[in-house]
Amino acid sequence: MNEAVRQIHKLERQHRVYLETYFAGAPFWLMDAFQVIHIPKNRTFIAEGEPAEDIYILLKGSVTAEEHRVKDMTYGFIQFHPVEVFGVMELMLETEEYQTTLVTTVDSVFLKTSREQFGTWFEHDFCAYRMECKKVGRYLLKQAKKERLYVLLQGVERIYLVLYKMYQSYEKNGKCSLYMSRKDFTETAGVSERTVTRTLKSLEEKGCITRDRWKIQIDERQYGMIRELLEDKMYKFEE
Repeated sequence: MNEAVRQIHKLERQHRVYLETYFAGAPFWLMDAFQVIHIPKNRTFIAEGEPAEDIYILLKGSVTAEEHRVKDMTYGFIQFHPVEVFGVMELMLETEEYQTTLVTTVDSVFLKTSREQFGTWFEHDFCAYRMECKKVGRYLLKQAKKERLYVLLQGVERIYLVLYKMYQSYEKNGKCSLYMSRKDFTETAGVSERTVTRTLKSLEEKGCITRDRWKIQIDERQYGMIRELLEDKMYKFEE
């Protein structure tokens, strides 16, 4: 058993089953071609516009996609958690350059191989290709809905939505605790730092959140309060 397969076997069941299904038809030489690499926190491992020469599979950790096309501004627009395959979208679209900048947000573990080796197998494996098509399709639909929603909501309500989604993504045993800086809020919600500071202070005073500087805690009761604030403006929530 090579190191890539050993790493897959160590994953949580849902992630292990996903990759076992994904690579069910993969030849032995492909699994042997994977390297297990460790990338530290805050490291750019894929940069938009650079040659799309490698495929990365996120096994542990987290990654953010960043937008750098506006001068003097960095916008983090989506977080990725295991299991994600990076570089495969460029392969499917037959583009020679990476389309998105990706940065680790914590120390992370990946499988890595060349696009050439991965593509030799992937482009002829219906199961893996279909799984990626479904994931890309869902992501594009989700992003389109998100962009429309953020256009329609006011600044304060965008912050409510960020907190609402934060609880959905990170809740454990009825509680969510997460460090999120003023800069993170500003970039995610697309509002000014002043609006973020004022809104979070107001929510804390109302008991909708608990704060220790920029560490935000939300329990199930507070989550319900935030939901009620959004229900005044929205007909439907996406769970």
